[in-house]
Order: sequence, then structure tokens, then C-alpha cells
Amino acid sequence: MDLSKLKESKTIEFKESFKDDSLKTLCAFANTSGGSLFVGVKDDSTLLGGEITDKAQQRIVNQIESGLGIQPNMLVHKNGNDEFLEIRVVQSKAPVDLRGRFYKRVGNTTREIDREGLKYLLLKDIPWDSKTREDVTQFNLNHAHILPFAMRAKERIVEVTPSQFDTQDFLNQTGLIVKDKITNAALLLFGNSERAEFPYAKIRIARLKGETTIVADHIIQGNLTNQIQESERVIKTLLNKRYNITSESFKREEVWEYPLEAIREALLNALVHRSYHIKNSIIEVKIYNDHILFSNPGKLPDGISLNQLKRAHPSIRRNPLIAEALFRAGYIEQFGTGTLRMKETLKAAGHPEPEFSEEESGFVVRFDAVNEPVDISNLDLNERQLRAIELAFETEIQASDLQVHFPNVSRKTITRDLTELVDLEVFEKTGRGRGTRYYSKFKG
Repeated sequence: MDLSKLKESKTIEFKESFKDDSLKTLCAFANTSGGSLFVGVKDDSTLLGGEITDKAQQRIVNQIESGLGIQPNMLVHKNGNDEFLEIRVVQSKAPVDLRGRFYKRVGNTTREIDREGLKYLLLKDIPWDSKTREDVTQFNLNHAHILPFAMRAKERIVEVTPSQFDTQDFLNQTGLIVKDKITNAALLLFGNSERAEFPYAKIRIARLKGETTIVADHIIQGNLTNQIQESERVIKTLLNKRYNITSESFKREEVWEYPLEAIREALLNALVHRSYHIKNSIIEVKIYNDHILFSNPGKLPDGISLNQLKRAHPSIRRNPLIAEALFRAGYIEQFGTGTLRMKETLKAAGHPEPEFSEEESGFVVRFDAVNEPVDISNLDLNERQLRAIELAFETEIQASDLQVHFPNVSRKTITRDLTELVDLEVFEKTGRGRGTRYYSKFKG
């Protein structure tokens, strides 16, 4: 082993000899990410020199086992005639203490864990949504929202008994209440108020022109039941749609800018898999002229990669109680298939495959639009409308901009011309009244 290539870090530390502070370091490794303690090595990574005897190794093992209660992996390395010892410990599933004190690694230092840190360490293996609350009761839940879940669950899963029409039974049988204590999942799904405990459990939905100009902005709050319904409603108001007339039935068919099923899958994916304990960050949906982004706090859990998302993959649920409730109610069809359904639905609608990425803010899903240029030669447009299209090719316009070119035409007529272009999906508009602005749908 070439020690010159190593330096002290979160998982590596050098010690000239094994002393009491060495136990602190190993304790910190076990409580953080595991690591290697090199004994017989100076801080500058040069060797102290000497031999590591079997007796010395056994003494160190006994100290570690009696002091920390863990089994280390001992490796003796040779460098010429000199030897040094590597003591490896893995991350422990349970908190490890040294004489009643707990330690962790922060960078290349060992620090004692404070009370809040210890609380997190003790609960880290319990999913956030499964943790129970001491400060709330069932009076904090909206039972009018729970009942539809119970009814939908009965219709969806044969094994569910009619007793699940009773909201209390439903909460108990789904694990949303544990020994009469409310879980975070129950409060998020069915809470009857926007509680201060979850100030970041909300969704921002915005429509943008270009990269920075926000033309519509909405904040969706309340419990997750409300957020699902309200988010879908708001997104539909911000999406463009066209109408196809089928020659067989002469019926008008709605064609949305993005398939609604894919939109719902991306929304549910964000709500089910976000890290709700992360503060100062919310779910965001940003609709641009040529693409839409869904971002949620929290990266992919261990055991799943970005490449796996476009093929069959295991379901690793960050919030298992929330996922189970939504599955029972029919919002989720099958675990581990949401990203595949996004891919299939987009493909069927003629869109490119979705893109999945991880950024500092968390996990991001991108859908690209299929902008089909309007052939204006097939439209019965007047001179004013053709001029408006020319003016709006590079920048947004108002009715007054067009009226400059047609001073003898009333504003009412000009406005009607522009409104027809919106109806024909040549233009989009923002604002109201005299402040209304129009811009080309196909130029950002």
C-alpha cells in the first residue's frame, strides 16, 4: 500500500500509536460511513517504523471489542522492513458509543454528537414518514379526506374488508396510526391544516416564457390529498392543448401539450419520493415553452441508479407509508413502474423519452415538448393577423403595437384579431385588459 497517496479524510486517519483517542475515531467511523485507522503512521503519512506483533494486535482487538462492542478487521501492511496496522470498521446499523458518549466524523475530524444529532442517529433507520408524533391527535386529521381513500382501497383490493370504511380501522391497518399515535405520513396525507411542522411540504407550479420570465406562478399547499388534486388542476390550466377532428366520427379530440398520465406519474413520483425532512426546499414544476421540469428535494436512495430508471428496477421507497396509502387508493398502479410509465406514455404521444438527473437541489425529471409548427398558409388570416405574426416573431406585442400599423381600425377589432390567433394556437397571451401581451407559441 502506497501511503503517500492517502491523506486524512472522513474515512481515513493516521495514528502513531493506539491510544484512547483511537477508540473515539473508530467510534466515529462506525457512526458515520465506516473507515480505516492506520496505526504506526505519522500525520504526514510517513511510517514510524517497527514491527506489529500478534500480541499488540490482540490487545487492540480486545480494547475495541470491550470499549465499542464492534468487530474490527485487522490488516498488517509491510513497507520494506517496516510494518503498519490498518484497522477497518464498517458503518454500524445501530449507534455505537464509547463509555456513554457518541462520536461522528466531520471531514477529517472526530466530534462528539450533540443531543439533536444523537436523536437523528437513533431514528435514522426509521423512515421519516413512519415516525410517530407526540404533539398531535386524530383531531388534527381530516376524516372527510380519509374516507375516500378507504372506499377506493376496498374497490381496488379484494382482500380489504368492508370495515375499512371506518377511518379508524383504515388508519390502523395501513400503519398510519401506531398504538394510537399519529405518523408523519398520516399528518401529511390527511392533515386538516397547513401545519408549521411541514412548512416546506408544498408545490410551486410556474409557467415561464423564455428562461426567466414567469407568466404564471402558483403555490399548492395543504395535505397531500389536496396537493395531488389541486396540482393536476393548476397544471392543466397552464398547459396548451389543441383539438383534432376525427374524420370517422367528426368528434373533437383534446391533445394536450404533454400527456396527462405522464404528468400525474411525475407528480406522484415527486410527492412519494421527496425527502420531507429537508428544509428550505420544495417540489417545483416549471413549464417552459419547449420542456417541463419536475424537481423534488432528495436524491435517489441507495441501491438505485439513474440508468436503472428506464428499465424494470426494484422499488426502493423513501416514504413507504405514503406510497402504500396511495397504492391502495389507486393513485399508484404498481411499485417501481412509475418512470417506465412516463417513458411509455410520452413515446405513445410522440415525445422523446423523459430525462432523469440529480442536481444539488435533488432529483429532476424533464419532459420535452413536441412543438408542431402551425402552417399559417392553411389558415384564413387577414392582413392584420399576418402583420401581428411578423411583429411577434421575436418579441411579445400588445394590441397597441399592432394598431400603430392600422390606425383606422378600432382597438376592439385588433383585439379580436389577436384573440383568434390565440384560439388557433399561433399565439399565447399573458395579462388582462389593456395590459394583455401576446407572443408566438413557437418562439421562446
